[in-house]
Amino acid sequence: MKKFTIITPPEYEHQITRELGVARVAQLKAVGGVDVERLRKTGERIVDFKGLYEKFQDEYKALEESTILELEDMDLETDELREFTEDPAATVDDFLAKFREVQEKIKEVDARREEGEKKLVETKLRLESLKALEPEELKKCLTVGLADLSIQQRLNEYLERFEDLSSKVVEFSSDKGYVFVFGPEERREWVETIFLIFEVKDIFEVLNTQDILLSIDAGRREEVIKEYEQEAQELQALTEGEAEYGQIKAEYSPVLGNAKFLDQMLRILSDESVPVLRTNVISVIQGWIHEDNVHTLDKVINDLQEKTGELFYLEYEDPGHDDHSIPTPEPKMPSFLQPAWKLTSLRGWPAANEINPMYITILVFSFQFGLMYGDIGQGAIFLIAGLLVSRKYKRGMMSKLGTLFIPMGIFAILFGIGYDSIFLVEGLLFHHNQFMPNPIHETTTLMKWVFKIATVEIIFGLVLGAINQWKAGHKWGVLGMHGLGMILYVLGLSLSVFEFIRTSDFMGTMGYWGFYVMLGGMFLAMMEPIIAAVAGGHFGIEVVGEGVGALLMTFVEGLANLFSFLRIVAFALAHASLAGAAHQLSGFMGTIPSLILMNLIAMSFEFMSSGVQSLRLLYYEFMGKFYHGGGVPFRPYRFRINKS
Repeated sequence: MKKFTIITPPEYEHQITRELGVARVAQLKAVGGVDVERLRKTGERIVDFKGLYEKFQDEYKALEESTILELEDMDLETDELREFTEDPAATVDDFLAKFREVQEKIKEVDARREEGEKKLVETKLRLESLKALEPEELKKCLTVGLADLSIQQRLNEYLERFEDLSSKVVEFSSDKGYVFVFGPEERREWVETIFLIFEVKDIFEVLNTQDILLSIDAGRREEVIKEYEQEAQELQALTEGEAEYGQIKAEYSPVLGNAKFLDQMLRILSDESVPVLRTNVISVIQGWIHEDNVHTLDKVINDLQEKTGELFYLEYEDPGHDDHSIPTPEPKMPSFLQPAWKLTSLRGWPAANEINPMYITILVFSFQFGLMYGDIGQGAIFLIAGLLVSRKYKRGMMSKLGTLFIPMGIFAILFGIGYDSIFLVEGLLFHHNQFMPNPIHETTTLMKWVFKIATVEIIFGLVLGAINQWKAGHKWGVLGMHGLGMILYVLGLSLSVFEFIRTSDFMGTMGYWGFYVMLGGMFLAMMEPIIAAVAGGHFGIEVVGEGVGALLMTFVEGLANLFSFLRIVAFALAHASLAGAAHQLSGFMGTIPSLILMNLIAMSFEFMSSGVQSLRLLYYEFMGKFYHGGGVPFRPYRFRINKS
């Protein structure tokens, strides 16, 4: 990782921050450093951008949601940016005043539109009525009313009670029509009563007397219809308000466009996750970036320099001893290797100065699992299950478990070949001449195998631990209990164990050269803190206590780690014992049922316990030698530009 520092005039701070958020390659950090601390003492510029943003947002959003005007994005000019930088509150107040002017004018237009809509409805009603009412029918009819078509049948039933009455309906719209009633004058009062009961509007409630007279005058009627059509078109244009809205847009378009830019700028500046050091002269931005993405940041700054005509200061430096919590990015890997990363991250996130063991963990875990659970048939089932599950689930825990089953199944098959075991049936391939020791009949030999594997695995972890010590700047730590001292102790202990197994002579083993290698490792582990203290010039009596503690920890921890691997022998023995149990049960259950039962037990309880024990050996006996997992994830600053 590289630490970068960007120094910019305050008016361009938001543009740099925005481009960093869009690029998504840098994690921002609190600004620090000797020079920066001196700059901070000259006086920081404290502005409540969050309060200004909330104040601005209230009226800006109301304007944006209540109007049909398009808010075009227009950048503020350099002079306007500088004015904003000098007095952000005054700039916001100026924009809010403009917002209120726009809102008032929009309200005036809306009021005129509302009044126009009412007049338009009335005009259309009169227009359609004139078109529907024929002059001859008006002259002959007794009365006319506007009724809902849904009641027409019931209305006719009442009118048909008198033989001298007849009616006609002229549809005015999809749900209303004019009802013409023809008959003698003495029936008028009764018809008006029926109209009242059925809520039929009298024609004089819809049209005025002049309109009715015009309907009777055929010559004048066509002329008035054209006048109403012209009036309806004018009212339609008024209700749409395009001309008036266009006038407002033309007048306030620059302000509204700049408002959209200011909204985005305030959103960036009010983001409390961006720890920018602001002064009256400059703004300072610091963060972390991966070496592979340095060219991206260079391009961002170069493009902004070309766009603004300004020069920005950009500096990269390696992390120093004063830099803590250096972020570590998640490694890029193919999807089928994701379980490797999950196994690592469950133990902790790797620090910047630690070796990332993501590929090692999947191999060590699956290898240890296969040693405990070696069976060709059962391994094949888990391999197939892993392929099916990982194919079906692309996300979530099921996808990771499914993918993890694949290497576990492969190693179970490989060690199943070594143990010559297929679904707990032994001897089918090599007729009991397999190349790996049988856990039941050759337990001691299998223990020797496991001790050798444990020694190699622990020493490999200690070598990685020594490298991490060196990378972290603890050069003397390479000699101690996390490096050469523990390596010699584990190696000597392992050699002494093999010598004791060979001779069964405890006193003789103490004179074996491997025993002295073990003692030399313990001594070196004890001397490491003393040597480091002397080299650092801070030797004291407490350092001797640290050395004695390191000696005891080396003795106990190395012994426990090495013998902890014997659990592999125990679980391999348990797995092989299920074959014997199946053989014993076959006498009264039958061979096939007994094998099915034992295989079900193996693929459930034993599979889970072997997996848990493999994780225990991975995390404590192996990764505990070099991996602390005290790092923090790399989380790049992100910024999403609003799309309107």
